[in-house]
Amino acid sequence: MAIFRAYAKVLEPDDPAMRIYEAGLRTCPGPPGVLLADVLLRTGGVYETMAALSPRLRDDIREVAELTSDSHLLAIADLTEVPVSLGHLRGLDPRTRIVMRTELCYEGDEGVRVSRPRRRRPAVATIMPDGTVVAGDAFPHHR
Repeated sequence: MAIFRAYAKVLEPDDPAMRIYEAGLRTCPGPPGVLLADVLLRTGGVYETMAALSPRLRDDIREVAELTSDSHLLAIADLTEVPVSLGHLRGLDPRTRIVMRTELCYEGDEGVRVSRPRRRRPAVATIMPDGTVVAGDAFPHHR
């Protein structure tokens, strides 16, 4: 059964997004993530926020839900955004940078049973096995 997750976590220094930013290869302005204080300001101090679901992710969720007859996933596919708990971040310095993620993880053969091929987008940067960060997709043939 596929698993949908929506979560927030502390942006650690060894996070790939942070390593790419420090190497000067980030395509968006500013450091990755958001300040916990900014999220809490937006939510009025409530330790829960909303994460948007892209149309593509919703289509993927719907397809696997229909393949597996998963009514819970099917209900998620009808949403444009989902709640993300921040309760586990209580007590952290408000200047802590966090990231929020939504993901659909396939189990068993579900990933091969869906109709749309799962094409990996070209990488902005690649973290090599020795830890160095290089620009671009160092392994384009691994798609």
